[in-house]
Amino acid sequence: MPRVTDPLKIRNMEIKNRLGFPPMMSGSISNGIPGEKFYNVYEPIAKGGVGLITVEASSTDPMNNPIQPCLGLDKNIPAFKEFTDRIHTYGTKIGIQFAHGGILTLMMVAIMRMNMPVWAPSSVDPVVASDAYDLINPNWRKDLEKTGFKEIHAMTVEEMDGVGNRFAAAAKRAIDAGFDYVEIHSAHGTLYHDFLSPYYNQRTDEYGGSWENKTRFLRETVAKMREKIGDKPIVTRISAEELLDDGLKVEDQQKVAVLYEKAGVDCIDVSQGIQVRTPMGINIPTYIPHGGFIHYPEAIKKVVNIPVIGVGSIIDVKMADEFIQQGKADIIYMGRQLITDPETPNKYFNGQTDDIKYCIGCQIGCGSVCVLNPFERHNYQELVPTEKSKKIIIIGAGIAGMEAARVAKIRGHDVELFEKSDKVGGLMHVVAAEYKKEQFMNIVNYQKTQLKKLNVPIHLNRELTNQEIMDLDCDVLVFAVGTEATIPVKFKDNPSVLTQDEAIMKTKSIGKNVVIWGLDTYWKGGAETTITLREQGYNIKAIAGSEKLLAGIITQARLTGRVTWIHRYFKENKIPMFTNAKLIDFSDNKVIIHDSDDKEHIIEADTLVHCGARTTPKKTLEKEFENVRFKINFIGDCKRPRDIQAAIRDAQTLARSL
Repeated sequence: MPRVTDPLKIRNMEIKNRLGFPPMMSGSISNGIPGEKFYNVYEPIAKGGVGLITVEASSTDPMNNPIQPCLGLDKNIPAFKEFTDRIHTYGTKIGIQFAHGGILTLMMVAIMRMNMPVWAPSSVDPVVASDAYDLINPNWRKDLEKTGFKEIHAMTVEEMDGVGNRFAAAAKRAIDAGFDYVEIHSAHGTLYHDFLSPYYNQRTDEYGGSWENKTRFLRETVAKMREKIGDKPIVTRISAEELLDDGLKVEDQQKVAVLYEKAGVDCIDVSQGIQVRTPMGINIPTYIPHGGFIHYPEAIKKVVNIPVIGVGSIIDVKMADEFIQQGKADIIYMGRQLITDPETPNKYFNGQTDDIKYCIGCQIGCGSVCVLNPFERHNYQELVPTEKSKKIIIIGAGIAGMEAARVAKIRGHDVELFEKSDKVGGLMHVVAAEYKKEQFMNIVNYQKTQLKKLNVPIHLNRELTNQEIMDLDCDVLVFAVGTEATIPVKFKDNPSVLTQDEAIMKTKSIGKNVVIWGLDTYWKGGAETTITLREQGYNIKAIAGSEKLLAGIITQARLTGRVTWIHRYFKENKIPMFTNAKLIDFSDNKVIIHDSDDKEHIIEADTLVHCGARTTPKKTLEKEFENVRFKINFIGDCKRPRDIQAAIRDAQTLARSL
């Protein structure tokens, strides 16, 4: 029975273990070739013990794409050779994925607002082709038109031949540059995937219709690659299902996989979804169980005799090992987990599982810098010991206070924490109490464990008086006491108006019929609180807010599975929503809202959950302790109500500066 620690051969290449890092866009490239950021992204993962790494989607064209590595030029080979040589020093096999954007070029139109040509097998409606954008932005068609975009271009056979030739030439450059294998991206809506999709491929020539025809383009490219790179492994990434009622199904991709194996593909990398239609299969939110898509590689593995890679929100090596033992996959990719903690494999193999920092599933900044590691990857700065140890007292054991304590202690300072409640973690307990967001507690559990190992005293149920604070014997005092949720003054005496914290934690009773004010996510809005209460059986009469967009704070510049899942949930469950709205009043069980057209809506409800207003004690604390003999700092929400990313960044910035 194979284990995750066992070696494995892909064609004639042997990998030392069965954990891999998948191709994930990182935005770390510099002029198409590896620079400092690129090394900072990949080298820690190799050093961390993973068996193989597949470098992110790369360009095969001579023109450098500013967001992609480029092997469309011979002159780029030496820079990549230096990179692969460095990775090989850790015993890790390194491959590179080649991709043509296809339908996904619409993302470039959306992000960069550029009128770029979009190639696909057939010319289809661009809005339907990217309906996840349309789901979030009802003006998507108008926005496309503003860029000058007119239509999707149906490729000619000559254009396809040119793409295949460029892929083969780039593959040869990759092998010359020291890469151990190459991968063709045929998933997530990229060009080769589009030829398989029943929506994108409506051709009637030899590249449409039957599976033999739909796979012809990729099989021809494999043959061209094989001629160029000889016996080196060729991997193909597929979306086993498009996760759409009318999309590709795994039974279809089983037929495709058999044809790919016959064509000379040496390994099938099995993913799922389309980035511009179903990104929840790619950027998988916490609403979907860990390893929730493992049945797809299992199905592909049943019909081929080559290794199969499985992926999908797998953050625990033990789970990966179990999947391999059960024969569900031969290799397990761990993407966001290895961004959060590149040392995960080594820590697991060495029995240091309680030292693993697990991904919280927030989907904020994964490509560049994990919210839990503000000085890693793109922003790498070495953590150096302090030259002079200081006595540091931190008041507040939320994630900001604990992170500051952890980093300061590692650097050699004497640290002590005081927390007025009976537990550490602060507002993370509220965030994690929302629907299927328990994973957000991973950072609290990690910090708590590390502080215990570092012997940092944490005094719970201990609220220091002003005099006790003034009498402290320390060099630095850090306030990390967080914020308090509030409601507008006019609702102060209304027992049926609750803060978001009260509604989530059930510290006050909630009526059956609920209106939620605030469209964003915690703490600036109630998008996920709405889902939480509805799943708990409450009747959500409406959600409203002054914002233009639901869950806008996590929409970012590109689509994520978390935000599209939220939008689909609201749409499928027909939850009434008012954007650009005004909250006029709530009395006699009636919420009065004016919509974006200033039309009045009277909604009967038992409870109004008011999200978004929080107060910080910073100004009061500054005044009360302006004459103390030690230095005072404020971090996290206590400094200014923000988010997890800001709290951790504040904490580490301070702890590194002391």
